[in-house]
Amino acid sequence: MFLINALAEAPPSRKLAGLFLIGAPFAGAGGWPSEDIRPTTELGARLPTTTPIYLYHGSKDDTAPFAHIDLYEKAIPGAIVHRLDGRDHQLNDDLAEVAAGVRALI
Repeated sequence: MFLINALAEAPPSRKLAGLFLIGAPFAGAGGWPSEDIRPTTELGARLPTTTPIYLYHGSKDDTAPFAHIDLYEKAIPGAIVHRLDGRDHQLNDDLAEVAAGVRALI
C-alpha cells in the first residue's frame, strides 16, 4: 500500500521491470483510511506507464479484505490481477504464482 502510493507521488528515476503487490490493503474510498496516504482515484494515471503492475490477493485474506483487489483494479486500469481462491494474506505461504510472474519478466 505504501510503495504503490509512494511511486505515484514520486516516480523512480530507473525503469522498473514490474511491481508486484501481494495482499495489499487499499487506502481510500471503500478501503482503509490513512493519515499517511492521500487517496486518489487517479492512482493508475500517476504511476509510471512503463511499469506493469501485478496484483495478487487471496479470497480468504483476513488482514486486507478481498474487495480491496477490486478497488485496486478500478484505480489502476491495466493492472494484471490474480484473485487466488482459498488463499490467506500470506497466500498460504505459497508464492508460486508470484515467482512465475517475476520469472516471466526476466
